[in-house]
Amino acid sequence: MKIIYTLLNYPYLTVNSTKLFINIEDLNKKIEKAMGYITIPVKTWYLQKDKQIQMHLSFPLKGKIEEWHPVNNTEYLDVYNAIGKDWGWTGRVLMKENELQDWLNSDQSKFYILKIENNAAGFMELDFKDPSRPEIVYFGLMPDYIGQQLGLPFLTHTVHTIELLEEVKNVWLHTCEYDHPSAIKVYQKAGFEIYKEEVDEEPYDEDFLKEFKEKFRN
Repeated sequence: MKIIYTLLNYPYLTVNSTKLFINIEDLNKKIEKAMGYITIPVKTWYLQKDKQIQMHLSFPLKGKIEEWHPVNNTEYLDVYNAIGKDWGWTGRVLMKENELQDWLNSDQSKFYILKIENNAAGFMELDFKDPSRPEIVYFGLMPDYIGQQLGLPFLTHTVHTIELLEEVKNVWLHTCEYDHPSAIKVYQKAGFEIYKEEVDEEPYDEDFLKEFKEKFRN
């Protein structure tokens, strides 16, 4: 048995000379479900910030922001999961090991850590596929540091650092209905404005969805 790709790049299996065509989208959903994930429609907001709007001076920095270069997948995922497990982050968990390693070593990725007394308190990841318009892919605080008014200073000062790059015109991000209920307000206080709203298909851990609904929707 082997997988063949047609000229249209549509894969199929050959079993005893019989072609069995594969629906890759359905296959991926079955794999995710076997791992405890399901793909659901999620209301998503897209926000952007013009670099001419300077907000960092309004929020004095607490701690120290450092550019971070994860040495391997494990170091990266330790931080990613510590922050993202409460918010259903799955994107990097579902990546293949070699794909994640390539991303960590890519010139198109940047990572920042907020340090409080030499402890990692926050994390930001950016995608520079479009150097003029980088995306904040992930942003969050360690659970023990939430509620200490660290988020806005970390966000605004890191964004300002990015905006100092000559090629950057604006920075954008997206958030969704399964993020912290105050997330959009925080981004708006940091100078971001909503420019698009849509429903996306996203994979989520089933246990997370249950816990989120019990915590925020009862």
